[in-house]
Amino acid sequence: MTASAADPRLVVPGSLMEPRTSPVGNQVPQVFHAPEWTYSVGEDITDLAAVVGMDLLPWQQLVLNNAMAADPVTDKFQAFQVGLVVPRQNGKNFIVRARLLAGLFLLGEERLVHTAHLFRTAHNEYEELKKIIEATPWMLAKVKKMPDSKETAIILKDGRRLDFLARSSRSNGRGLQGDCVILDEAFALSATLVSDLLPTLSSRPSPQVWYTSSTGFDYSETLLNVREKAVEHPEDNKHLAYFEWSADPRGDWRSVDAVQQSNPSLGYLQTWEWISETELGVMDEESYKRERLGIWADASTDAAIGVDLWGRSFATPEALIGTKVKRRSLALEVTPDRDLAVLAGAAELVDGRVVVDIIAAKPGVAWVQDEVARVVKKHKPYAGVVIDSFSGTAALAPRLSEAGVPVSLASTRDITSGTATLYDMLVRRDEDGFPAPSVLHGEHPLLDDAAHTARRRLVGTSKSAWTWQAFGEVRVEPLRAVTLAVRGLEMEPVVKKRRGRVA
Repeated sequence: MTASAADPRLVVPGSLMEPRTSPVGNQVPQVFHAPEWTYSVGEDITDLAAVVGMDLLPWQQLVLNNAMAADPVTDKFQAFQVGLVVPRQNGKNFIVRARLLAGLFLLGEERLVHTAHLFRTAHNEYEELKKIIEATPWMLAKVKKMPDSKETAIILKDGRRLDFLARSSRSNGRGLQGDCVILDEAFALSATLVSDLLPTLSSRPSPQVWYTSSTGFDYSETLLNVREKAVEHPEDNKHLAYFEWSADPRGDWRSVDAVQQSNPSLGYLQTWEWISETELGVMDEESYKRERLGIWADASTDAAIGVDLWGRSFATPEALIGTKVKRRSLALEVTPDRDLAVLAGAAELVDGRVVVDIIAAKPGVAWVQDEVARVVKKHKPYAGVVIDSFSGTAALAPRLSEAGVPVSLASTRDITSGTATLYDMLVRRDEDGFPAPSVLHGEHPLLDDAAHTARRRLVGTSKSAWTWQAFGEVRVEPLRAVTLAVRGLEMEPVVKKRRGRVA
């Protein structure tokens, strides 16, 4: 933090909301960087929020005051990029809602875009803003329509609009341009998407890009880049505002002080009693540090694949034009608690490439027998359905066999070989050294999350063979299922049993 205690940027505004319990979280972030300013529309946005029933907490107002500082002569925002990183359930989205409402009904911005890693996150914000607008007659009177079918948007009668979109592996930043672009769940942002987006905003009169997120992972390259600009090169980034609530990693991670440092809504929306008894007593140390204390993951345990490498292998429609399938493979994985079963497929094309996807991912295992039998009948997998012989999934093999489903049990060597094959196909380059992955994948949130976060886990005594290991609370089973499906393309084929002749 480069500002002094007397710096007006660090003045904590008052609030209509009083703390309900003690202790109270720190209202000024541990990591702070903002342009110097004398004028801000932050207070106007706070007033607008109050009109629609959102009484912002002091820390939320502090963020808006600094993020929405403007040149008193040109009215251009001082901060072109705004980073906001705070642990979950602190009220980050209230700031985003206030900013978007201001863009539509106060600042006259022509186009606003709210994007998230998953569509359900963006859609939740659409629903919340729609409820606010419908409950505010003067806002509703300005609205032409709020569609939620082919497009999800809030469109005003004068043509200005707010769109809600999901970023996917195929997302192109050029399609996200607007006066205000919210990049929520920024921990999963592709560097390529942001590189495409930023130049398109240069023609806007006063553009802003917001990176909002809970604590990032070590693979969160874009969010880390924004953070490093604020922490390591603040003097070179005069048009960046960055706010991060996080605990000192050198302190006692089990203490109330660590929670106060990282959770500004402690005492308002959360209580130390709940956190200490429920979260601290149940969550493992790594998950608690990241989810509750905002401590970034240790970069020494990098994700094996990550966002950008996985994004390069997305199966665009153009990439599959005219292709024919040589053989197919299926694989089944079930989580240890058996609350999720995943059926994955791999298709080897005649040109040597492999396309992988999640065919079904549903709660429990009751559905598995009928669904797998149906898919097997349709696709006729080369080695039947591949199952890890040392996992709990193997318990389903007898039931599948009874249903007429051919099963191939994979050994540890099959799993590590499949992992190596899949990884080699992902990192493949052409003769000129350019990325040319020979495996392509569809878009599926569970598979994407697993590929973005999975770590390497060494297997056996060789110290070289490895497979995927889950990171945090993200399920790795979708990636394991895809890996087994890829391996199934090289396993022994299923031999159909001949019917005996009746004498």
